[in-house]
Amino acid sequence: MKLIGISRIHITLFDLEGKYGRLDGGMGVALKYPRIVIKTGECEEINIDGVPKEKFCIEEDYPAHVGLGHTTQYLLSITKYAFEKNFQRKTSVELAKLVKRGSTSGIGVYAFEYGGFIVDGGHSLKVKKEALPSDFSTAPPPPLLLRVDFPWYIYVNIPEGRRIFGKEELAAFKNAKLEGLDTLARVVLMEFIPSVIEKDLENVLDALDRIQNLGFKKIEVSLQTDKVRELMKKLKSKGFPSGISSFGPAVYTFVNSRREGEELVSTFGGFLTEPNNKGAKVVWN
Repeated sequence: MKLIGISRIHITLFDLEGKYGRLDGGMGVALKYPRIVIKTGECEEINIDGVPKEKFCIEEDYPAHVGLGHTTQYLLSITKYAFEKNFQRKTSVELAKLVKRGSTSGIGVYAFEYGGFIVDGGHSLKVKKEALPSDFSTAPPPPLLLRVDFPWYIYVNIPEGRRIFGKEELAAFKNAKLEGLDTLARVVLMEFIPSVIEKDLENVLDALDRIQNLGFKKIEVSLQTDKVRELMKKLKSKGFPSGISSFGPAVYTFVNSRREGEELVSTFGGFLTEPNNKGAKVVWN
């Protein structure tokens, strides 16, 4: 048996202020590669409360803390594997509650389940009192607002940059001076989301460019290295505005064709991947 997982890009959080009764909220895209693949073997043992104690091996993996959602994807992958081995079906939300993920963003949780382009509705202040990263919160995953197939290739580059997690991530949330949240809401709702649905790449890239200078994303970009920001400028000069995924250093943009993506790879390095529009899957031998 194998569990074939995913990675994801996280485009932005919407609101860490909570002025209208909700925190967080976000959107992102599931990727086919890189991915986590768990297979039957004797390499490691799962030891998580409420999860069957199964042994497993990791066949494919990718780096943690680069912006591709590794912690959530790894924990969902091994717990899904353990339950499936015991012929038990669990939703990604049930798994996320067991491993305490999805307490800030629901993108990784729903991308694992369904793939595609995901928008989540954040957390009510009734269940989450302040803006905190998932490692420091026990809130359940937020509601899923939208899931549609994502229509473009994704170019990803992970330059030399900062890997921000743990106490440093917590400090970024607690000290955030947020600007442009009202503009961000309009860009997300009236430009980015409908343009994905209408397959209008020009407007999606315009919205992506605007997002980098608004809300919490502006803070995430400011915390990255000059090398990361310089790559973003170079991509924009080639006609491909880009974003950083979560805190980075992973930088990404969207392209219409494999040829366009391969040209970016040959110029700047990095890699080209496709959206995963199916989610994680179990394969029985």
